[in-house]
Amino acid sequence: MKAKFKSKYRFAITLSIFLVLACTMVMVVPAAAVDTDRILMIDIMAKGPDFDVPGATSFIKARIEFDKFTGECLGQVEFHLKLYDESGKKIYSMKGELKDAAVIPGQVFPCDVRHVTWINLWLIMGEGKLRTTDIDIEVEYRGNLITLPNTGGHYVTMPLVFLGSQFGEYEGGVWEQGGWAFAGIYGEFGTGAYLTKYMVKYVP
Repeated sequence: MKAKFKSKYRFAITLSIFLVLACTMVMVVPAAAVDTDRILMIDIMAKGPDFDVPGATSFIKARIEFDKFTGECLGQVEFHLKLYDESGKKIYSMKGELKDAAVIPGQVFPCDVRHVTWINLWLIMGEGKLRTTDIDIEVEYRGNLITLPNTGGHYVTMPLVFLGSQFGEYEGGVWEQGGWAFAGIYGEFGTGAYLTKYMVKYVP
């Protein structure tokens, strides 16, 4: 495998992007009281234009499963990003998978990108797999020019993270576009879209 996934992708550390803030805050903010009594499963899906990468589309799907006796839960995540050129041809794709990962509900953190403090978030994080198109390509990401991850067309094991907001709640209000989901590489790069599905299944 080509060793293209180098330290240059540590750009997010200096850019202080949204994802870095999210992952940092989970270490210091206790989980808010989230009522998971008798919840068996939560399905979350976001699909549409990526809200941080012009010309890209995102698909994010997460499932949180609860043990109906202990209340403990595990998360599964799948996400895709596709980037198209001006003619509509796909020139880059990224696919990530995260299975049996830790779930932390009720997260709160400030977002410097959208200038709000998000509340009541679902966080899923753990070791997953990521595969991208074997190409080095730069895009505008949150006002900065960055090089997208390149795994050489192979799956690579790395820490991945998911954040989901059911309603787009923040301190003092609700985001006009509603709920959203965000998934990607822990502390580096991610893809996000607004929710198209949020379904809770309860224990009968």
